[in-house]
Parts: sequence; C-alpha cells; structure tokens
Amino acid sequence: MDIIHAEKVVDYDGTVVALGNFDGLHIAHMTIIRNGIQYAREHNLKAGVLLFKENTKEITGKKHIELITPNEAKLELLEREKPDFVYLREFTKEFMQNSPEEFVRLLVKNLKVKAVCVGYDYSFGYKAQGDVKLLKEFGKKYGFEVFVTDAICIENEIVSSTKIREMIKNGEMEKAERFLGRRFCVQGNVVRGLRNGTKMGIPTANVDYDKNMALPLEGVYAGITYVDGRRLKSVINVGKNLTFGAEKLTIESHMLGFDKNIYDKHIRVSFAKRLRGVVKFANIDELICQIKSDIKQVEKMIL
Repeated sequence: MDIIHAEKVVDYDGTVVALGNFDGLHIAHMTIIRNGIQYAREHNLKAGVLLFKENTKEITGKKHIELITPNEAKLELLEREKPDFVYLREFTKEFMQNSPEEFVRLLVKNLKVKAVCVGYDYSFGYKAQGDVKLLKEFGKKYGFEVFVTDAICIENEIVSSTKIREMIKNGEMEKAERFLGRRFCVQGNVVRGLRNGTKMGIPTANVDYDKNMALPLEGVYAGITYVDGRRLKSVINVGKNLTFGAEKLTIESHMLGFDKNIYDKHIRVSFAKRLRGVVKFANIDELICQIKSDIKQVEKMIL
C-alpha cells in the first residue's frame, strides 16, 4: 500500500477512490472502502482511499471531536484491506474553501478517478454544499462513476461515529465492538506511574495514551494487551486510583502471567467488556482482594 501525500499526482492510469471523513473506520466506513477495492479489482483499476489527517467536522465545526481511531491505527487497518494507495492530506482552512466542483476537479486531476465510493450522507466542498446527488452530476460531467453505500443498521440503529463515541464513553464496549467491527483500542508507550500495582504484587503497564482519544467510562475492564507480538489477557483500569487519592486519569493494564519490564515499549490495549465501576476501598487489602477477584474473572473468559 503506497502512502501518497497531498498535491502529488498519482502515477496510475485510473483509480477508484473511497471518499469520506473516515474518522472511526467503523463497519460502514469499511464497507465503502471494500466496495471500492472490489470494483477496482474487477475493472483493472487502482484502489485508493482519500484520508484526511484531521477530522473534517472538527475543522469546519470548530469544536473538539474525540478520536476513535488515530491516524497510525487507521493506516494499519487499511493495510489489511490491501488498497493500492492511501492519499493522505491535511484538511486545511485553505482546502476547505474549495467549492464542490473545485474539489471534484482535484480528484480528476490528481487522483485520475474513474469511480468514487461514498456513503449515503456524503457531503463535500465549501460548507458541505455538495451532496451525493451533485456528486453524481459531476460524475457525468467529468467521466467517473459514483457508487453509494446505503446506511448500515445494527439493532435498529444507524452505524455512526457519534454513536460509537457515546458507547465508548458509557463503557458499552461489546456494543461498540459490534458497530466498529473490531474492539476499541488505546495505544501508546508504557510510562512510569506511581508503581502502586508493583508494590501490591500486581504490576500494571501505564499507557501514555493520546489525550485526544475518546476514553471508556471509568472502571475496570477485561481485554487484551498486545506487546512485542504477544496477545495477553488483561485486567484494565481506567480511572484515578481513588484508593490512593490520585487525581490523574490513567489507563493501566495488568497482563495475566506477564511481569517483564516494558517501560518505553509501545503497546495496544483493547477493551472487551466492562467488569465493574471504580470503587474507593477502605484499605489496600480490600483493593488487592478485589483485583485478584477481577483477575480470576478474566482468566475464565474467552477473549
């Protein structure tokens, strides 16, 4: 998969490009992308994804939108789908001034599009003035096909990044997994914390996560931690360690049967299920007893 940066013209005879905000890369986004890849393979064209480094709604709406899937993780997920290229560019204030037709001309000139794949609610151009209907009109004018993916529903709800963020923040990790098509993950380097877990004989890895991430509701979770190619069952704590009077919200993973020093290692923590909420215990012994109970619960789970 080639990573092509903005303003460059692709060195292909013709492409099929998936267009969208793709902020979460949830199952609806992936369906759009897979439809594009399939059409490209069937018509001897190159398959690509236009991916913005920023959330377009954050730039246009001027409000902070928490990340579901950071760019590093997006590229890893897209690599598995095997498109020929990702066209990566910044969604700048200058770029957002392009009219719908100017945006389409860029697609034709720089990406040599023969077809585009979009979602049912796709909008484009200055102040989102362009919609699917207008895109089809431009397709006829500039000589490319437009394929539209209908809304995808699960449990009578339309899959959307907004709803997935709500699920994550409510601790509904199993539901978020169904809508994402994979488990929600947080990744980052392991940093030194207060070492309370180590002092209790239950060491944890403190993740230096991206502060722009959407975070699960505070509590204790079952999940998997990926480190050095290993997949380890984990008890994950999201919270402020009330028993110790800590004020900083941390994500700490206790990996079952694993006690190696992994400071500064990059790890990925996936959330499978919320086990319980946060509790301020009367003493350390009560806390240790509860954590050991959490560990026994996770040991029995198929994750």
